[in-house]
Amino acid sequence: MSSKDAKIYVCNHAGCNNKYNRPYRLEQHLLSHLNIKPFQCSWDNCNKVYSNKSHLNRHIASAHEKEKKNIIYSCPECFKTYSNRQNLKKHIRQKHVVNLPFVCDYCKAQCRKKHQLSAHMHMHNGVKAFSCEICSKEFVTLYEKKRHMRCHKTYTCDVCSFTFNQWSRYQKHRKSEHCAKKYICDECGRAYTQRIHIIRHLKIHSNSENIRRTFACPYSNCFRRYSRNSNLTQHILVKHKKIKHICNICQAEYSSQAKLNEHLIVHENGVVPKRKVKSLATGRKQRKDKDTLKVTTALKLAGLTETDLNECKILKDRQ
Repeated sequence: MSSKDAKIYVCNHAGCNNKYNRPYRLEQHLLSHLNIKPFQCSWDNCNKVYSNKSHLNRHIASAHEKEKKNIIYSCPECFKTYSNRQNLKKHIRQKHVVNLPFVCDYCKAQCRKKHQLSAHMHMHNGVKAFSCEICSKEFVTLYEKKRHMRCHKTYTCDVCSFTFNQWSRYQKHRKSEHCAKKYICDECGRAYTQRIHIIRHLKIHSNSENIRRTFACPYSNCFRRYSRNSNLTQHILVKHKKIKHICNICQAEYSSQAKLNEHLIVHENGVVPKRKVKSLATGRKQRKDKDTLKVTTALKLAGLTETDLNECKILKDRQ
């Protein structure tokens, strides 16, 4: 018996010395002393009650569902039959289980395998019987040693002989270096295995105007353009179709449902929610692009590049 299976939870009831290796099992046992049986059989004309749900399930299986399920648990040694699995296990344990070959000299605990006995002896002598042959780290159980040995396992690429200590890194290397690359850049010849990667790469070679798709308003005499179709849809609903979100309390009109929801909070709480604005004094970080020209989406849609902006700045400085 290993240290984690030691029965350390003892019943303190007078005349009862039952021990358990789990606290919830002791709690279930204490219900029998208090005569508390919360699990009642739901079958008709049956008033059986139990303190443990597993006992109730065993009663239902043996008393009510035996004919329905037609389950017979038979002993493989003496062929004696039982109505449930628990009774069969109890019979085998009491009548047919032989003494296990590895016995502890201190507490007479029996183990089926030698490494189980070695792990059990740690609770008596404090010796960790298993050690790593590579880094000499010691472990209590053989399972802990095997789990540790995974960190020493390596994976060698059969194409370029590179070695990796993680399976995920090995797979990433194979996909990036040795898998077929079918997306090739016409500008620099660089190849990619996924379409999304080459789309991201193409932004390096050309202006965003050539790659980024814009959405123009279809209404006459309206020259608005948007970088997202959702923004164009919102523009058409508000400006051209005159669709508004109206408050049913004060008839205030808003362009989106989100703004209407913020407005309704005022009616519910009676207080206008204040937006928390951070400043440099209250924790806002310094802008990384401070004192540099920003190419906004509007300027990109207008066809202006960073070079054009620099020329405009030079002319302005000269004036």
